[in-house]
Amino acid sequence: MIKKYFTGFLSLIVFSGLISPEPKVYFINLQEGDVVESPVFIQFGLSGKGIAPAGVARPDTGHHHLLIDVGTYLDYSKPIPATNKHIHFGGGQTETSIDLLPGQHELQLILGDLYHVPLSPPITSEKIKILVR
Repeated sequence: MIKKYFTGFLSLIVFSGLISPEPKVYFINLQEGDVVESPVFIQFGLSGKGIAPAGVARPDTGHHHLLIDVGTYLDYSKPIPATNKHIHFGGGQTETSIDLLPGQHELQLILGDLYHVPLSPPITSEKIKILVR
């Protein structure tokens, strides 16, 4: 009988949203150390949040930004710049093919809000290094 009540209590907690996983962004098809050819096909994964295009205000959403060879991204309070090292996917895209020069490249995903500002707290992927042949 105690087991029955305990199981019911756990179900209530899990399904009521009291226990929710931390949101995360990740690379679906790439891993640390992968050797690839250009153009590089990249798929973006997201759990715990939704995708909405830039400029669209929806709760618990954002859109992807791909950082290429950026190193340390420091200012999470300002919009992510639009450069060849900070690629915006403001249309809500979840994949891309991108031309990269041969050599090693460091990639990271970061989720931005409707104004391209990183969410608070920041939701970033692990940095991965790939080798482009």
